[in-house]
Amino acid sequence: MADVNFTPARDGTSSASTSQGNTNSYVFDVFVNHRGPDVKKGLASHIYNRLTDFGLGVFLDQEVLERGEGLNPQIEGAIRTASVHVAIFSPNYAQSAWCLDELVQMLESGSTIIPVFYNVEPADLRWTRSGDRVYGRDLASFERKRKFDGQPRYEPNTIEKWRNALSAVADIIGFELKDKEEWQLVHEVVQQVLKKVRKPPLDVAKYPTGVDEKIKELDRTLSLQRQREKATVLGIVGLGGVGKTTLAKQFFNRERSNYDRSCFLFDVRSKSLPSLQSSLFTDLIQRNAQINSVAEGIGWLKTVDQRALIILDDTDHINQLDALCAPVVDSIHVRSRLILITSRNKDVLISAGIEESSIYTLKGLNPELSRELFCWHAFGQPRPVIGFEEVVKKFLDVCNGLPLSLKVIGALLRGKHDLKHWDAQLRKTSKVLPEDIQNTLRISYDALDGEEKQIFLDIACFFIGEDRDTSIRVWDGSNWEGFLGLWKLENRCLVEVDAENCLRMHDHLRDLGRDIAENPEHPRRLCRFTKNFLHNVVSDQSPVSVFEDFH
Repeated sequence: MADVNFTPARDGTSSASTSQGNTNSYVFDVFVNHRGPDVKKGLASHIYNRLTDFGLGVFLDQEVLERGEGLNPQIEGAIRTASVHVAIFSPNYAQSAWCLDELVQMLESGSTIIPVFYNVEPADLRWTRSGDRVYGRDLASFERKRKFDGQPRYEPNTIEKWRNALSAVADIIGFELKDKEEWQLVHEVVQQVLKKVRKPPLDVAKYPTGVDEKIKELDRTLSLQRQREKATVLGIVGLGGVGKTTLAKQFFNRERSNYDRSCFLFDVRSKSLPSLQSSLFTDLIQRNAQINSVAEGIGWLKTVDQRALIILDDTDHINQLDALCAPVVDSIHVRSRLILITSRNKDVLISAGIEESSIYTLKGLNPELSRELFCWHAFGQPRPVIGFEEVVKKFLDVCNGLPLSLKVIGALLRGKHDLKHWDAQLRKTSKVLPEDIQNTLRISYDALDGEEKQIFLDIACFFIGEDRDTSIRVWDGSNWEGFLGLWKLENRCLVEVDAENCLRMHDHLRDLGRDIAENPEHPRRLCRFTKNFLHNVVSDQSPVSVFEDFH
């Protein structure tokens, strides 16, 4: 369903009301076929209201028909797009040619049909060639009807299609009102619809280059956790723009059919905790709850006992995991849970009790996959256009495997067939990063405290390629906690220490840091050493002061 999203509304309200304002798109999740005078104000409306509470787009004729639009096209569109059809058979159902035509179209669509027998029996649908049962009498009445000129009002072939449709649906296991209250019937029907309704996969990426390779790496981390006597909790950490959300969406699409319930919470860091708890509870229990406080939400989530797949995307604080992850992990049937959490900050996951062996650090793409992803966005094919091979290599050096950069910069060059334009864009990108990349990377910088920001800027401006221990002693000489500050930057995937104990930083982070340091409003630090001086202090174990602050 590409045009409208009918997944449960994230603010706790139904998104179906939005769909009703634009019904000429003919996109619905559920179509309710019924005889209005029999069940419109009762059973049909109750089913409609319950399903829309779950955010589904439900077609119930006059409830959603737009003025000035013909009845047939809209109903045909709703039947065609709905993945589930609910057919409510009531005593006067077969008196309506409209209902019978809809039933024929529903069967032709091939979508799931859920029969509901309301004061009728399946046998009333199956035996229609005599007047012994109610639907047989109704169809016989249609056969007798004539136009003004004496010709049959309904073609014999049409009535035969109705008979065949009724007989076909009679053989489908459905729900009957007998020996139960109407509210019980509504509940059973709604639960069956929720099991059968089509849930389209999340859109992963326009060009998902490298995702399958990363999934295999994540699976190795997952396989180590599945044998534990508790919920499986995995973490993905990585630099902003490295593809954590993309990987999580692919993982979600692959795994969710293995669970009774699933929920993907996007952009956790920017939303209120009660609203996130409401969304999580709604998806897991399939019942709305208005949650007004974090404590109340924790109480609700502890009652969840379904087998569930949960994704918490882009977390940045321990409070989020305490409110969303801990209650579900601590509740019963925990072995039937799989929870995946993405973050830029490994420290958040470790603070929540997630072991390092359960955390997968996502790196950038290798040169081959980087080239393929960049070329898809720049050329619409997995390889460079002839004559552009060398300039593509230069852009790949600039992007250094970061998927966000490969995508953004590649898209900037799409349709540009002049090498001069490419050379100009390369020079510009080397000076100023595109805004989309800057904004994504800046989020990680803004989350640092003052001392951590200064250490980050020192590395970007002075310490890339320098010895880690020596750099820490320099920061200690500024009365900072150099070891702790660097450790936090590493956990936020902003800095790496290579095999030779030297500091490394992605080129885009380096450029971002130097742009920030050049801002006249930012307090600058002047490095008062030469490279020879810095290397000469390696043998001295005391703190070294080599900076002075100025504006």
